[in-house]
Amino acid sequence: MIGPGTGIAPFRAFMQQRAAEGASGKNWLFFGNPHFTEDFLYQVEWQRYVKEGVLSRIDLAWSRDQKEKVYVQDKLREQGAELWRWINDGAHVYVCGDANRMAKDVEQALLDVIAEFGAMDAESADEFLSELRVERRYQRDVY
Repeated sequence: MIGPGTGIAPFRAFMQQRAAEGASGKNWLFFGNPHFTEDFLYQVEWQRYVKEGVLSRIDLAWSRDQKEKVYVQDKLREQGAELWRWINDGAHVYVCGDANRMAKDVEQALLDVIAEFGAMDAESADEFLSELRVERRYQRDVY
């Protein structure tokens, strides 16, 4: 689940449903916003999901809390080896949020991860991501 800013909303509902049903299975959230102290939407809720084991992993990107801006796509690349393992093991990738920049940057980061850790050239990585779309394992709700 990749949902910076308001893109977090559907994933919150998704996790609420999983918690209510006692669902099992791994899941991983990438979330980002400008500032940790002002913009960590539903912070306590996410921390509770991690503590209770409902949310397996969370990676956070704060773009304005340090000199170098950090975005969710940077976290995807940083966690590339593990992300590739999850994808290779059948993970679904959901992206929600800004269509203008974030979605394009996230897609490029995914292509970079697939190419590097899947040992593919750019064309093969693009075909791989297209196949994930066909299988409905890569879905975007961008606006």
